[in-house]
Amino acid sequence: MQCSRVKVAFLFLSVLPWTIMAAKRPFVMDERWVCAVKVSCFDCLKLSQCSWCVKENKCFSNELWGNKGLCVNDTIEFTDFGLSIVENAQCSCQSKENEDNCFSPEVTKGLKCSGRGTCVCGHCVCDTDAANPSKMIMGEYCEYDNFSCDGPKCTEGPYHISQVYENDGSFKVYRDDSLVEKDYSS
Repeated sequence: MQCSRVKVAFLFLSVLPWTIMAAKRPFVMDERWVCAVKVSCFDCLKLSQCSWCVKENKCFSNELWGNKGLCVNDTIEFTDFGLSIVENAQCSCQSKENEDNCFSPEVTKGLKCSGRGTCVCGHCVCDTDAANPSKMIMGEYCEYDNFSCDGPKCTEGPYHISQVYENDGSFKVYRDDSLVEKDYSS
């Protein structure tokens, strides 16, 4: 009986260092492989290393050698809009639908955000003037500002981008280069 205890003790002591050594080695999983288990565009694009293939409904990483050239023309990439991870994923997955939201409903041609802002996730972020911080561009489509009117009857705004003020106190409103209304304010 004593001999079997010695064998067990010897076996335990000879295996113990290998177990400890194996435990000291860190297990590192490559983040790029995680993409393959995501099943929706939203879940996929919460990870910056992942891309979504629309036609195959598949999440993958372009950084992996085997995925080079996969889904070339129908891929949605992770885009950092400066929002939270969840909002970035939502915006990236809906990017094509969001682009049209940056045009005013009455505008039939022209620039996104009235040409005075950037379209971010279907919303206009109006430009700022660092040299003149008191000059502000505002509105859902950046269509208003507080500096377009220089006439004697002007207040601090806001003024519509399409309003042209005349010296006699009247103003005209233009949409798509055509006169919409004329108002003579006294």
